[in-house]
Amino acid sequence: MFDVTMFSDPPPGQWTEGPLPAVLSDGTYADRERRLTYFEPRVGASLFGTANRPARWHLSHLADADEPGVEGMELLRVPPAVAIDDRAAALAVLHVRLGDDPMAELAEYARLPDNPARLDRLLPDGVRIAPGASRAWTLTHVTFPQQPPPVLPAAYAGWPVADQWLWLLASRSSLQRFAPDPDDTSLFAGRVRFSADWQALVLRDGAAFLGTSPDTGDEHTFHATAARHVHSLYLDVFLLGRMQHLGANSLANAVSALSARESDASRLLALERQRIELRRALWTSHITSRGKANELLERFQEQHHLDRLLSDASSGLAETAGYVEAARSRRISVALSLLSAVGLPFGVCYAAGALWGSPGAGTLLMSTAMAVVLTALLFMLLPPLRSLMFDAVRERAED
Repeated sequence: MFDVTMFSDPPPGQWTEGPLPAVLSDGTYADRERRLTYFEPRVGASLFGTANRPARWHLSHLADADEPGVEGMELLRVPPAVAIDDRAAALAVLHVRLGDDPMAELAEYARLPDNPARLDRLLPDGVRIAPGASRAWTLTHVTFPQQPPPVLPAAYAGWPVADQWLWLLASRSSLQRFAPDPDDTSLFAGRVRFSADWQALVLRDGAAFLGTSPDTGDEHTFHATAARHVHSLYLDVFLLGRMQHLGANSLANAVSALSARESDASRLLALERQRIELRRALWTSHITSRGKANELLERFQEQHHLDRLLSDASSGLAETAGYVEAARSRRISVALSLLSAVGLPFGVCYAAGALWGSPGAGTLLMSTAMAVVLTALLFMLLPPLRSLMFDAVRERAED
């Protein structure tokens, strides 16, 4: 899974609207309609689009013989609430089958965004890798015909074999690149236990599902059903998590770029509206009343500290909005005070000219001159008035 930019939809070619369907054991398909019954309605539109605004397409088979491991691809245009300043933002998902060296292949797929030539062969016309995308987020499911063998050196002998595989697959890092501390129990804080047959580990850059009981390879076994869930329902969970991550980061970046100026008031309103839409469309940790999907999403959010990120962005937005509103109120108060201070001498002088003077231009000029003198005297004799004037000038210059 990696970030892309879509310049047209639907994508050209033989793409089909909707998610890539998984064939279930009874011959039916886990397609859009069936998967919508699994998720709460509040997130369904973000994951699958609507009839009026399609957002997801798939390609079942790739014709390029240079990518034999790629069995399908999906494109998901993210909702407007996520792509604050980039309406063409989308996610690309490659469905791949790993071969004899899964760790090396997994690391290679993770580096795919750094390989423009290879991406050009995979991505359709009108879809390009997003600026700044350097690594793909990986979701892996591995089973064994027998109990999985140890895969880490003696220093990690204290780790259960399942943990060794889960760590390597979820982190997609070799020991040469990153050797974890064998005594660090927090490394497995993202674990989700499904049953005695399989479990998962969610890390920052990937998640891994591991079969802990033998897999005979029969299409009607439990492990075959689990694989279909990983490729459909649980993929949707992590797509939702990725969109939450993108939305929270976009909002935080936009808020940090704001200055506490009254001229940003309209931008503040737009961002506040965006924050509300983000929470409405995506921000939830309860997405289904069935299965382990909620727990998987919570682990993803914890790995990326998403709740704190969104909370900090919301707090920053509220503080900036409060300051701007206070500054606006103060500016209005200063303007009214200055208007009163200036208006009083002019009102008194014009009233005196009308009462005691004869109508004409001379009386008007005399009244105006006297009003100007009185105004100047007021500002000279009353320091608060001078302070108000200086504050107004300074705030105008800062804005």
